[in-house]
Amino acid sequence: MTKRMMPLDRNESYWLLDEALEEAVRVCGVCEYSTYPDYGELKDALARYAGVAPEQVLVTAGSDAAIEFIARAYAGPGGRVVLPVPTFYGYETILGRVGAEIVPVPYEERDGRFVFPLAGTLAALADGSAKILFLCHPNNPLGAPLSDGDLRAIVEAARGSETLFVVDEAYFEFHGTTFLPYLAELPNLVIIRTLSKSFALAGTRVGYALAAPSVVERLGRIMPPWSVAHPSVAAALSLLARADAVAARREAVISARDNFVKDLRAIPGITPYPSRTNFVLARVPDAARVRDTLFAAGIKVALGEPMTQFPAAKALLSDTLRIVVPAPEDLPVFRQAFAASLYPVQQA
Repeated sequence: MTKRMMPLDRNESYWLLDEALEEAVRVCGVCEYSTYPDYGELKDALARYAGVAPEQVLVTAGSDAAIEFIARAYAGPGGRVVLPVPTFYGYETILGRVGAEIVPVPYEERDGRFVFPLAGTLAALADGSAKILFLCHPNNPLGAPLSDGDLRAIVEAARGSETLFVVDEAYFEFHGTTFLPYLAELPNLVIIRTLSKSFALAGTRVGYALAAPSVVERLGRIMPPWSVAHPSVAAALSLLARADAVAARREAVISARDNFVKDLRAIPGITPYPSRTNFVLARVPDAARVRDTLFAAGIKVALGEPMTQFPAAKALLSDTLRIVVPAPEDLPVFRQAFAASLYPVQQA
């Protein structure tokens, strides 16, 4: 039997669902494999969950698909895209594939926290030539949300702008702050969300975008039909119908996250950063060696530096590890392996 690896490297909420919720996902009596799926019921459920009209919802094959089709529809080859970095590595990959011109604006580290580059972002938008601004709130891999002041400044910049403001809220349920209240007044605002993180459905590849109906229609025209399969639709509907139960389990992850940060902070030489996601970024001496040592012990964590191509962002992520909050039953094993990787036994 293949040894189970502890999956702390891909931001999967691998222990969020309890047995009852897992069973609810497993039962798929409505799947009709001989027909194409219909997304009307799922759109309605997502609209109710988000508090918008169904015509403002676009169902996508994960949030990655939403990112790609937004980039193709609104930037295309040579289009300028403002990107505060580091951010979700998929942006750099997708924008490179589309041929867009990335304008990177690096975060800063200040007093043990990551600071959103508000002034640099606004400066990059000032001349109106940018086709898109992509924001990740809270940020992956940093774990940091925008401050209330940053959020208000971004909203003000969006008013009357021709730039498309895209906010990736993949982790918003772990934090609670959203741009959604501004959707009705900003026709150039798009909010991307996913069921991969806060609903623990990464394997179903169900994402969605919230936007003005005209934006949803434009994106829908270039997307392939039926990209989300019947079982994924059924799983999404099952958990959306049990959103309160999922939220209760999410609170357990949030509580464990906050305790996990405290645990890491107590280890000499380790700097964990505040997180409002389901993972923690920590600065760790000789991070690549620690990552490899943990892997040999059956634990996967992600090295921060390779997540970006831009030098300033690479420097910010130097010697960092991104670690998903371990399940309570996995935590003692992680603690022991992490300590052993930090302080290897010296050979005589």
